[in-house]
Amino acid sequence: MIKLLTKSFVLYLIIGLLSAGTDGTLRGKITDSQGVPIIGATIYIPETENGTMADSEGNYLILNILVGTYDVEFSMMGYEKKIVSDVSISMDQTRWLNISLPDKTLEGEVVHVVGQKDMVEKGETAKKVIMGKKTIEALPIRDITELYTLQSGVVKVESRQEAIPDHEERGLEEIHVRGGRAGEIAYMIDGLYIRNPIFGGIGNGTRLNLFAVKEFDWQPGGFNAEYGDAMSAVSNLHTNSGGEEISYKFKYQTSEVGSAFGSRYDELRGYDDYLFGLGGKIPGINRLYFWVSGQYTNNKNYRVYKFDDTAYIEDDPLNQQNVENLVQPWDNVAGFRGFGFDKTTDIFGKLSYNYTSKLRFNFSYWTVAAHRKSFNPRYMYWDVGQNELFRDTDRFAGEINHTLGPRTFYTVRVSRFVQDQFQGVRWKDTDKDGYPDWYELRYGAGNRETSDLYNENIVPYSLSESGDSIRYTMRDENTGWYYGATPGKYNWEVAEPFTDLNFNGIWDEGEPFTDDDLPGYTDGQWDGPKLIDEAQHRDGSYWISPDMYEDYVPFEDYNNDRIENYLDPYINQYDIFPNDQFDLGSPEWLQWFSSNYFYNWDEGRVFGGSDRFYGTSRAVTNEARIDFTSQLTDLWKLRLGFDYKSHKLNFDEVKNPWEGEAAFTQSFEERFFDTGPDGLLPLDDDYTGPDVGEGNGKWDKGEAFEDDNGNNSWDDYREPEELSMYIQNTYEVPWMVINAGVRVDMVNYNTQLWADTLGNSSPNLPWYYQDSNQNGKRDPNEPASTSPGFAQQETIFTKADWFSKVSPRLGFSHVITDQATFTFSYGVYYQTPIYQNIYLNTNRLDNPEELFEESEGVLGNATMNASRTQQYEFAFNFQVNRFWVIKLGGWVRDMDQLSTIKSYRSGVYSYQVFGNGDYGSAKGVDFTLENRGMLVNMMLQYTFSVAKANSEYDWAAIGAEARDAPSQEFLMPFDRTHDLTLSLHSQLPYGINAGITAFFQSGSPYTPLIFNGDTPEADTRNKYSKRNESYKNMNLSLSKYVRIGGYLVAVGLDVFNVLDIKNALDTYPLTGEPDDPGEYYTQNVGVPINIYNNVLDNGPLDTKHTLSGSFYDTPWRYNSPRQVNFFVQINFN
Repeated sequence: MIKLLTKSFVLYLIIGLLSAGTDGTLRGKITDSQGVPIIGATIYIPETENGTMADSEGNYLILNILVGTYDVEFSMMGYEKKIVSDVSISMDQTRWLNISLPDKTLEGEVVHVVGQKDMVEKGETAKKVIMGKKTIEALPIRDITELYTLQSGVVKVESRQEAIPDHEERGLEEIHVRGGRAGEIAYMIDGLYIRNPIFGGIGNGTRLNLFAVKEFDWQPGGFNAEYGDAMSAVSNLHTNSGGEEISYKFKYQTSEVGSAFGSRYDELRGYDDYLFGLGGKIPGINRLYFWVSGQYTNNKNYRVYKFDDTAYIEDDPLNQQNVENLVQPWDNVAGFRGFGFDKTTDIFGKLSYNYTSKLRFNFSYWTVAAHRKSFNPRYMYWDVGQNELFRDTDRFAGEINHTLGPRTFYTVRVSRFVQDQFQGVRWKDTDKDGYPDWYELRYGAGNRETSDLYNENIVPYSLSESGDSIRYTMRDENTGWYYGATPGKYNWEVAEPFTDLNFNGIWDEGEPFTDDDLPGYTDGQWDGPKLIDEAQHRDGSYWISPDMYEDYVPFEDYNNDRIENYLDPYINQYDIFPNDQFDLGSPEWLQWFSSNYFYNWDEGRVFGGSDRFYGTSRAVTNEARIDFTSQLTDLWKLRLGFDYKSHKLNFDEVKNPWEGEAAFTQSFEERFFDTGPDGLLPLDDDYTGPDVGEGNGKWDKGEAFEDDNGNNSWDDYREPEELSMYIQNTYEVPWMVINAGVRVDMVNYNTQLWADTLGNSSPNLPWYYQDSNQNGKRDPNEPASTSPGFAQQETIFTKADWFSKVSPRLGFSHVITDQATFTFSYGVYYQTPIYQNIYLNTNRLDNPEELFEESEGVLGNATMNASRTQQYEFAFNFQVNRFWVIKLGGWVRDMDQLSTIKSYRSGVYSYQVFGNGDYGSAKGVDFTLENRGMLVNMMLQYTFSVAKANSEYDWAAIGAEARDAPSQEFLMPFDRTHDLTLSLHSQLPYGINAGITAFFQSGSPYTPLIFNGDTPEADTRNKYSKRNESYKNMNLSLSKYVRIGGYLVAVGLDVFNVLDIKNALDTYPLTGEPDDPGEYYTQNVGVPINIYNNVLDNGPLDTKHTLSGSFYDTPWRYNSPRQVNFFVQINFN
């Protein structure tokens, strides 16, 4: 690392360092009323205490102004003083402000002018959208992330059919920009990155409250060299700071008003949102300011859907009406139903200390706690075993900004960013009998398949061989947990042997035991198992571990009802099915049939078991940045910077945990051998018995391990490092602005990987060798091969090394007139792969054969390069008059080296390895119409685009067979040919404020089904050749402010989907309709005509009628209906 830093320092001297800007520049010329330069005129910004003087030509320049809006004073003896208010400074932009000072006529006279920002920024070389806090608070938005989808060319995928698998379950948002993949955006707060390095992207765990945001900057491509690790867009949220005066804000928004007027939908939504902000100067401490704001959002139900009005009738004689309606007994609620919940709290605090006008300090803290249970059709009627998601964030950030002179300053930023995530199932004991639900589902009660979750009088037990005695089952063989114990995993190997007289699996008072005389054991007392891993505890509950999960499939639909019937002793005597007791059509058979008509419906609705995956992760990112800026000449500004990030990543995930060793498992921890500290296993000659720690499922000091990162200690995390540098030049002349820069990004995954006999990395093919002298390394004469089978076999490894990518950037803005420019930009953009794809199963590389057999043959690759995008962009920008501007441009993107999965073979094994190889292209035209008026502010954006690639996302090829033929590009499911967005806020008569957002997008593409004989199949030759219906939406905010004393109080309404448009999110590929799958599928709806054949075996089963009448009642295939939220807001200054 020292050698690397030395090289980096040399490189820094040559090409510079990296940091994302959060400042802007103010410059211009001061003249008298005749146009003659005023030499020595003073320019001063009171809020920042920054100022300068005009030079011999009347020109002035002020660097290092924080993003925001300021009053600027211009003065000179003998001339009137002029104060220009509302001068907006934007990130990385130069604000030109030319001022004319008339001769002084009256002593003390001051001229006040409102600053008008140029609608065509001469320094912009690519499209950029800036929204201030006034606009943000005026628009109908609930979350700052809604600003992304307010930009044209941005697609947020909400489809369950076409979305990236597991994204919603992990709390991640799937957002695509200009035809790129999800996760290609650099999300930043005050210039520091907040993306999750394990999964990529952001989600509900990285929400920043609305009152914390001073300005939102969005740049979809064409960004300068100071921004990296992004291929599609850069988003930067600039945060608020306290001012000279105390200010306070509070806003409460709720759906309860609609509920009070009888809206069942609003009642189930249960939406409550609390926002507050407080800032100002800390009394008694000069130049020290604070800001703190927070937001708590509670959605009582994560989703609310309206189903049809057909529901199960409890008192229906012989179920005649229920059979006719084709409804199951558990489908007993008509109309609106709510599912899950969603709660998010975030708090942001900031201290600003302006030691002098040239030296300032900022310290901020941001924390988020998000808790969600989402919607899944599998859990429509029972969600006790469904996963819940927790995402918690803590970020500490510090900044030093030092102005060295009128033309030079630097900024140092450091941060520690922690992102925790947990997904799991609660430990529940529904009937309060001391046996948790998972345990009662795992163990039967007598000859019943399971115990009973809902009856405290039925607990797990078995019968003796003779059948004359009961043996209660009080210990779990998988986890060692036993009745009455603290939830968790236990090691029974260290328990003293005992005679289990009643066969219940645990020691009871009076049972004989062997009193071991070993260290740590108590003499004369039975020493039991050791708790080796206490269950997770959060939100007032314990959470079951993966080896406590039970398969949900046996508890689907009628299977669960059959199990419940088996728990009824009476029914169990005669069997569930009528067998030979009843004649077909007899009253007894009719009675039985009327109670069991639904037994052949198989719809995948779950009533027991556990969700399909368990996951926990922690990403700790420490980041240090330095940025140096200097105006070298009047025409040339240089910015260079350096960024170093070190990650500590812990990740564990198990899919289908009940499959045991066959379950798909991901873990970043280094592999260890669970022998206990003595290093011995039962087959070893010196083994005398288990020691404390043996077989406990966790690493203990003394146990051998694979030292993947080479630090001589066992770690349950991975530590990749990232180092970036850039140099950015801005050259400004009256008729042109040129931005030219270059960026270097370097990454070291700090792990080991397979190598060949020459020591070269071989990530796709393991090499084996015979370690004859067992020294742990291959000696020159030891045989090696890609085929296993050696005695004393080992695998050849090498260490991952740093790799680097160079990204040139060039942009220019040609000034056609004072109100018109032509811009062009070109750039190469790289992005590091998400670390889930790098480290997948790489902790098991030491035994490739075992890895291929037990991990579904999928593994990461520590030689993966960054993905790459090349983009060209041009635009014409015309300011029509003082209030209107038109921008028209085009762009082309070529994407390659995208992450994918490739198939390989090693001996008899087939497996897949992550690598670079996918590619795509996108092109489009952008149109923007913007108005900035005194009463109306409006932005209309339109994008026409086409997005193609050879694969939808990085995991799309998992399980696919290897092909020699090159893959072809096809339309992407996130392609939207037309994308139109509108944002508008205005003051209406009677002091009413209005805000509107509106959207139109082409429908999402889908792959149609075509018939191959009698069976429909996906038309793979025409992938995504059909489109869903177009998406249309409009939201409205209305409010009225009144002043009460020193307070400004507003009441209002936010109406989402104000026109109550029913947009389809998914389409049945056979018909192209969102609610009609086609006759081929609907023919399966009906009552089985010979259900009794399940047992009698006197004819073929009715395998056709397997669905109820409600199976295709799927309101989640549409967007949410109209939502009305009432709010009240209080402002105090």
